[in-house]
Amino acid sequence: MGTAEQGAERFAKYGLSDVARFHDPKQELYAAFDLKRATLSQVFGWQVWQRGWEAFANGHSVGMLAGDGFQMPGVFLLQRGVIVREFRHQTAAERPDYLALAQV
Repeated sequence: MGTAEQGAERFAKYGLSDVARFHDPKQELYAAFDLKRATLSQVFGWQVWQRGWEAFANGHSVGMLAGDGFQMPGVFLLQRGVIVREFRHQTAAERPDYLALAQV
């Protein structure tokens, strides 16, 4: 949801500069995939605080918010225009198993 430059910086930070990405400031893809806005507990609940402390302990920090902080994320694997796997976050703390999602 941030700028294209913010996306490029974030991807570069994690060595992913060569990975394709979308710039979606109007949240059109979120709407197309029917991803909802979070409740307070989905963003600030106990699990989220635990994950935050774990991330902090591993050297990560909170960066500048880019876009709607209450927009829930999701991960989708598309094959020929059809969703074959998906993960819809129930809290901001969840981390999907990306490798399992990629197995078809």
